[in-house]
Amino acid sequence: MADELEFRISSGLKNIIGKDLITDDFIAVFELVKNSYDAHADKVSITFEDDKIIILDTGKGMSLQDIKEKWLFVAYSAKRDGEEDEEFEDLNSDYREKIKAKRYYAGAKGIGRFSCDRLGLSLVLTTKKIGENSIEQLKIDWGKFEEDSKEEFVNIKVDHDTLDKYPLLKIENGTVLEIMGLQTPWPRQKLQNLKYSLEKLINPFGSLDKKNNDPFSIDITCKREEKADLKEEFLRDRINGRIENFIFETLNVKTTQIKTIIKKDWITTILIDRGTPIYEIREQNKKYSLLEDVIFHLFFLNTSAKNNFSRQMGLQPVNFGSVFLFKNGFRVYPFGNSGDDSLGIDQRHQQKFKGRLGSRDLLGRIELFTDNSPQFKEVSSRDGGLVETEGYSQLIASFYDKCLKRLERYVVDVQWAYSIDSNLREDKESDDISVISKSVGGRYLLGDIIKKLADNKDVEILSYNKDLVNIINEKLDNIPPEVFRDLTKIADKTNDQDFKDQISQAEKKYNTLLKEKEDALRRAIEEEELRIKAQEDARKAEEARKIEEDRRKKADEARKLAEIEAKEKELQRREEEIKRKEAEQRAAEAQKAKVTAETSLKYEKDKNTYLNATRKTLSDDAEELIHSIKVSAIGIDASLEALIRKIASGLKDDAVLLEEISHIKFIVEKVMKLSKLITKSNFKADQENKKVNVVEFVSEYITTYSFAYQDKIKIEFKSTSEFITRLSLLDLSIVIDNLISNSVKANADQILIEAIVKGSQLILSFSDNGKGVAEDFVNNPNLLFQLGSKTDVEGSGIGLYSVKRKMGEMYGDVRFAGNGKQLKGATFNLIFN
Repeated sequence: MADELEFRISSGLKNIIGKDLITDDFIAVFELVKNSYDAHADKVSITFEDDKIIILDTGKGMSLQDIKEKWLFVAYSAKRDGEEDEEFEDLNSDYREKIKAKRYYAGAKGIGRFSCDRLGLSLVLTTKKIGENSIEQLKIDWGKFEEDSKEEFVNIKVDHDTLDKYPLLKIENGTVLEIMGLQTPWPRQKLQNLKYSLEKLINPFGSLDKKNNDPFSIDITCKREEKADLKEEFLRDRINGRIENFIFETLNVKTTQIKTIIKKDWITTILIDRGTPIYEIREQNKKYSLLEDVIFHLFFLNTSAKNNFSRQMGLQPVNFGSVFLFKNGFRVYPFGNSGDDSLGIDQRHQQKFKGRLGSRDLLGRIELFTDNSPQFKEVSSRDGGLVETEGYSQLIASFYDKCLKRLERYVVDVQWAYSIDSNLREDKESDDISVISKSVGGRYLLGDIIKKLADNKDVEILSYNKDLVNIINEKLDNIPPEVFRDLTKIADKTNDQDFKDQISQAEKKYNTLLKEKEDALRRAIEEEELRIKAQEDARKAEEARKIEEDRRKKADEARKLAEIEAKEKELQRREEEIKRKEAEQRAAEAQKAKVTAETSLKYEKDKNTYLNATRKTLSDDAEELIHSIKVSAIGIDASLEALIRKIASGLKDDAVLLEEISHIKFIVEKVMKLSKLITKSNFKADQENKKVNVVEFVSEYITTYSFAYQDKIKIEFKSTSEFITRLSLLDLSIVIDNLISNSVKANADQILIEAIVKGSQLILSFSDNGKGVAEDFVNNPNLLFQLGSKTDVEGSGIGLYSVKRKMGEMYGDVRFAGNGKQLKGATFNLIFN
């Protein structure tokens, strides 16, 4: 026979249903407040001390038996089982009626009590049950549950005492929670945020059918913040005092609002615009069988309403929140939080920006009442909203179809109909409906909305604003004819015979006016036809006169024909002249093409001549080093010239002369090193790749080297970045020497080097104010970098070829950027990766 086994529960369960499940301090406080509400308390006070939070309520309290069988019974909920208040049937009538009036409970999972673990290290629970004299007290050290996870949950003991009195519990009945060893600090800003959140915990909007409107207040006390409270301009920013929300009474008359009430059998919708009723309709609840007690209440915030909100609340509406969800009078998170889009309002708004409202335009709530139906349960984390069930899907679908879309239809099709009536633009700044009421276009569009409701056979129009819909008292010539048909449908749907008679009389007047207009138009047409006939007769007479005149002018035609022939000959001569010029132009273009071809041939010949003269004995590297030695020699010569001029001028400053000589010695040493490299069989091995800050090296190199050309050229270097890579400093020196040498040969007296870092690349822009690159190379820049191609008569054609090759060996590149890019001469870009 098989054995029967049983579960064991680790003490680690405390963390799972405590601080690991409830990860937010505010949610933890909310859960404890909801427990007080479900205990039929009419008041909860929350006191913050240095390392303690005290939560006291005036609820029914608990006996020792309640503590054992309910509070210490993990995950058990008498509210869910329907046994929470059965024992109070025999109490006094006032309290019995109070319990009976509260049909719904805020919580029903049986784990909210573990919010205490989230807030502090230990808990003292003191409670006195209604109708009893003894006071029961529990002392819980949550740390005991964390000492050994192998210890079973039920074996961790909780201290209990029965007291005659307790200083913090001086009321007839209730419960006080003392949470000590706080897990996190509570500075002023956090206390303010808690107060702002508690403002929205219990439905602050009020309820259309007054459900759960029994008295319930929350007070916060923190003595250390009393002085700071006195400096706050707005009452809601003060920590101490009662939690209140006072803005929505003002919004009720300052903005457009819609209310939708869903019952088991009927759905009622009421639209009000700034205190003026627009319509009230009713329809059967055919699609939402799981919704039996739901209220939607939305406010559209135009510019005026947003400004009014900010003035009274001290913050913008977008920072207050948007559409909140309340279940049984208590808020469900995160619906309504600033930036939250659990309802998908903003996502939908982005798909049709001008035709739909976003969360920034809305303020309101969804209010759901349920006997803890499995269709509308909150997720266990308490801040993750409702479980996505079929009931939840019906709730969201009905919110869109029966509330939000109807509000959008009014706002977009009437208030935002600027193309129909430009005066409607002023409506967003108005606190009343006067702009729409004075706009024929706005009233016509409003009537169209009512007409569409009348067309829906499932909708019953209980009332509508006839004064706004009725535009037949306006100038009839401004009214389209379909208005009478639309208004008749509305009158038929509402069985309003008087309105129907008014429409009929107005339509007769309209038809009479229309007939008068048609008669006037017909007369105007007849007069126009007579005028046209008179013009036609005059035209025929004029034609007869012209025929006679033509007969008299035939003699002149022969003379004119001769003139035409002469003009044709002149035209032929001019055409031949044009053809001759075109032939000359084609010949000139052919000559130009020939010169271009001869130029290309010349450069190719120079290149081949150089190659034939050098490639027989020297490698590419040797050629580049010899060229670098030549450039360095030019630098030595220039420095010696400068030194001679200073000595000749009578300069006796030894420090200056020594500095000049040291510069010359620097270049000489460089030439000697290059010469030694040429004599080695494999001098490539001496070109070590080192980790180099390229920008810093170039800056220092230019500073050290530029003295050689200080009388001929000025070198300026700009950079605000750094760039580190591995390369040969010798190769980089050769590249810089060749570019400076080319600038000197181009008669430049100024060089600008600018370092620019773009992502993983460094671009050294090298510009001068010389004569620039010849036009032939500008049109074909690839020739610049070929061996043997010379950009000036003094050059050998190796300089730019060496630069191209050395940059390639350093995994970089060089490109001709053009003439006149920075300075008036040529610009080359050195690219390092």
